[in-house]
Amino acid sequence: FFQAEDGIRDRSPSRGLGDVYKRQDISFAISEWLQLGKLNNSEKYAEFDQDTLEMMVKEGIRFAIEVVFPTRAESDRKGCRMEEGRVKVSECLHKPFQKAYELGWASISDSPEYGGMGAPATIGLIVSEAINGANLGLGMFFGLTSGAAKLIETYGSDMLKEKYIAKMFQGQYTGTMCLSEPHAGSDVGAGITSAEPLGNGVYKIKGTKCWISSGDNDLGENVIHAVLARVKGAPDGTKGLSLFVVPYFRVNDDGSLGDWNDVTVVSIENKMGIHSSPTAVLSFGENDDCLGWILGSEGQGIAAMFQMMNTARIFTGLIGLSLAGAAYENAKTYAHERVQGTNISKIRDLNAQRVSIIEHPAVRLNLINMKSRVEAMRALLYYTALQFDLERIAETEKEKENRQNMIDLLTPMCKGWCTEVGLEVVQAGLQVMGGVGYTKDFPLEQLYRDARISTIYEGTTDIQALDLIGRKILRNDGALFQQLMGHYSELINEHRDHQEMGQLINIFEGYCESLYETSMSTQEILKERGMESIALYATPFLMFISSVTAGWLLLQQAVTASEQLSKIRSKEGLENLDDSALPVENENTIFYSNKMKTARYFLEAVIPQYHSLLEGGKKQNFDALEMTF
Repeated sequence: FFQAEDGIRDRSPSRGLGDVYKRQDISFAISEWLQLGKLNNSEKYAEFDQDTLEMMVKEGIRFAIEVVFPTRAESDRKGCRMEEGRVKVSECLHKPFQKAYELGWASISDSPEYGGMGAPATIGLIVSEAINGANLGLGMFFGLTSGAAKLIETYGSDMLKEKYIAKMFQGQYTGTMCLSEPHAGSDVGAGITSAEPLGNGVYKIKGTKCWISSGDNDLGENVIHAVLARVKGAPDGTKGLSLFVVPYFRVNDDGSLGDWNDVTVVSIENKMGIHSSPTAVLSFGENDDCLGWILGSEGQGIAAMFQMMNTARIFTGLIGLSLAGAAYENAKTYAHERVQGTNISKIRDLNAQRVSIIEHPAVRLNLINMKSRVEAMRALLYYTALQFDLERIAETEKEKENRQNMIDLLTPMCKGWCTEVGLEVVQAGLQVMGGVGYTKDFPLEQLYRDARISTIYEGTTDIQALDLIGRKILRNDGALFQQLMGHYSELINEHRDHQEMGQLINIFEGYCESLYETSMSTQEILKERGMESIALYATPFLMFISSVTAGWLLLQQAVTASEQLSKIRSKEGLENLDDSALPVENENTIFYSNKMKTARYFLEAVIPQYHSLLEGGKKQNFDALEMTF
């Protein structure tokens, strides 16, 4: 549990990754709740039966623990450096990077046509959860490279596909996404990087991009940038942007590396966290000799880039889950081992035995808050990833549209809610561990530093909230919102009279009614006061609807757990025992019982915390819009 590292005692997140309960929760999600094995009924996933999927998850987690985790602290402390105009990453990352591609973990869900495993997106997300928890910086290289390669796969010419995709899926080349400019961050449409057509889909690129994650490195032999730029004469705003493949080195027709492509790494940022991944400022065309190859057609750039951005938003939401999960497992284990004080009921007994801090009610409350949020995030992200898989194998256009609608609606929830909640969980873990959690001897301080950027990456939480309301909830007369409410209603109607979950179903129905009322009042406020007043409380609304959606999924899990527990009780003659009397040596009975408790706590105690954020909106307090600051 303690690992010596450069003479420093280190509390290992691998404890969290290897925790029996966490593995059981993942196994329960993919086999009993989501039943991913059914995907192999389709031609696309015919090779991935339930046993294969579980084996892949088990081995992917093992890889994260044994190969990736040992790099976590060293790569954070050594960071990245500039050397002769290029970025050098920590040396300890090189072998795990190569191994991840050799074994297929870095391209697990990528197309087998170009060397990927072709596994379901849900499995790819689960393996990424483990890798990110072990070392987020390394995981970012994998995610960005895969995303850039998939852009080429979708929008690139045959020539571009042949030159780049296989080498990116094999780690020979890495990839980035270049949107932001010094004067244009969230306002992507204000970008001024230019593209001058030279013919045959080739353009001369000129401009500066900043905040580019994994913007340069020495892990691969080439870096392939996906760059948004404006062709001369194109309209202002996002409609005038086009998307280009801009390699650091040009690639010859025979696949060998050619000349430098006039891409300059200006600097790397000195950041609060994720030190193992360089965030770069890049200059294109300082010598007027930077070439880019168009993806899709002119003016299609922002639509094409959204393919990568939406995937990146799910990945960023996964940061919240990955780091929160590691924080919870570390805090829980520390709470079992740290002896401090006596049981509160014996506080006046001078001879009372000292106890582990997990015996203290305040610590237990922190832990159940952490645990319930982690499992809620996991449920939301896994369910969303499954929608990607189901959309890919949909047999009708209607089913395909319904799955895409869910992806569109859930993506800002995954990105906005999971990153905020993940940060809450890591902070609670620091609190459980006390002063030692603030030191570098333990991973919590790094987990907090690394997690902090996730609420800002790929569109801040407030931007996700505006996307949720403006582009998803209000569009098509609320069709997506009604579809989600319909899913809620199915659960309520099916399990309203459930012996164990019926009361929770009633509580959940109350949240649904509150959501509906909020939606109706939003329509009225929009007519009376305009979008500015809606935007004021967009983020509290995102936090509430996301927690309700996560609660809906935890209720599904609780119903499944209840059914499984009933089977065990019947088989072993335990029908008359309450949960507290279940045999502790039976891991399954404890797991299912805890799963039901987690859902109950989340619905009764956690969702109200996010519901309360809407109080100002319910009272139509718009003082913030009129205040002089």
